[in-house]
Amino acid sequence: MAIGHSDAGPENPALIINAGGDGRRMGANKALLPTPPHARPLLEHMLARLAPLAARPVIVVANDPAVARTVQTSLDVRYVTDAYPQSGALGGIATGLSYSPGWAWVLACDLPFVDPGLLQRLAAYAQPHAPVDVVLPRVDGRLQPLHALYHARALPSMIAFLQTGQRRALDFLAAARVREVDEADLDLPDGPFHSFYNANTPAEWQAARRRLLSRQP
Repeated sequence: MAIGHSDAGPENPALIINAGGDGRRMGANKALLPTPPHARPLLEHMLARLAPLAARPVIVVANDPAVARTVQTSLDVRYVTDAYPQSGALGGIATGLSYSPGWAWVLACDLPFVDPGLLQRLAAYAQPHAPVDVVLPRVDGRLQPLHALYHARALPSMIAFLQTGQRRALDFLAAARVREVDEADLDLPDGPFHSFYNANTPAEWQAARRRLLSRQP
């Protein structure tokens, strides 16, 4: 059951991982890609990297029941199905936010180098009473809606947007109360390749695998 939102501060955001996509460009479920060096699912690998955040709650939006069956983690993860199917990433974000009490980190499920330290720096831009609903990084000139911080108070307008038949996250964000954060202000440790690198295609996944095998996360 969804929960109401509060003015919970950015010091303890929830964590939402959107793993509900069909992975057409990859040709496979990205959350379950075998990740070097131990071939554990990519989502499991991400959850291990994100454990230091101590996020509560942890919500994974996943339509494939194999995700919950396969991923092993010590974190208390709640798996939910997408309440807005065929609505793209924005539907997954809205689904996850319906289980968040306040601020939440929202991530894609294909970020093999996701950096918890960077996410904590991002949260510093979300003051408890700031008049913004989304803290949105801009990296290499591109906005990153699936590596951002959202407040649950954005949910009603997000649902209204989806109900009009629109589904592009960037179109919604253009009308939302957004605080953009440039990459220079995030002090990225390894340039834009690092935490924001996502594997959408087999070629991108092979590049990520080579980097993981070289032990240069």
